[in-house]
Amino acid sequence: MKKLILAACLAATVAHADDQCVLQDKTVTMGSVQILERSGLRNEVVPLPTGYKRCQVTFRARIGVDWHTAFGEYDWPGDRPREEACAVAAKRAEASVRERVGRTQVISEKVMICRDQSDLKTLRSTNPGTVAELSQFRPHPEYTKLFWHNGAQCRMFLDSAWTGRDIRTYQGVICQVQDSKWVVVDKF
Repeated sequence: MKKLILAACLAATVAHADDQCVLQDKTVTMGSVQILERSGLRNEVVPLPTGYKRCQVTFRARIGVDWHTAFGEYDWPGDRPREEACAVAAKRAEASVRERVGRTQVISEKVMICRDQSDLKTLRSTNPGTVAELSQFRPHPEYTKLFWHNGAQCRMFLDSAWTGRDIRTYQGVICQVQDSKWVVVDKF
């Protein structure tokens, strides 16, 4: 019985070895800070030596039961109204106090997605007559344009294969036989 289970596990492992797998990684940062009240809002616009203007915003923000000082600034050439510039500075002040005071929660998720669809796999070897999807062929980096051969749309591709102890790169020609199917016409 143990040998049968071991053989089944080994077969499943070997079957998944040829699958096309992709590891997706997603990291999300979430802040849980909410400003409940604002007090003592002060906007101050000062000229800068460069000719720009700077709006500086300060206020006290209540987060939970504690009060914290918020500060933000925004430089602009003076072509927009003062209220717009100070609104940007106020948003920056809110963001800075949230970042400084808040608890940040980081959630990381890794998902392995494996597909055993044969039309998604890269071809291991190609010979004249091999039919596959266009995405399974490696495009030729120098000869990228399509051309016509015997009434069919064709293009160049590259293929690598072991020859003894070395890897040799071959060039080839594939031609379209159906909407998404291509056939290897020549390889040299």
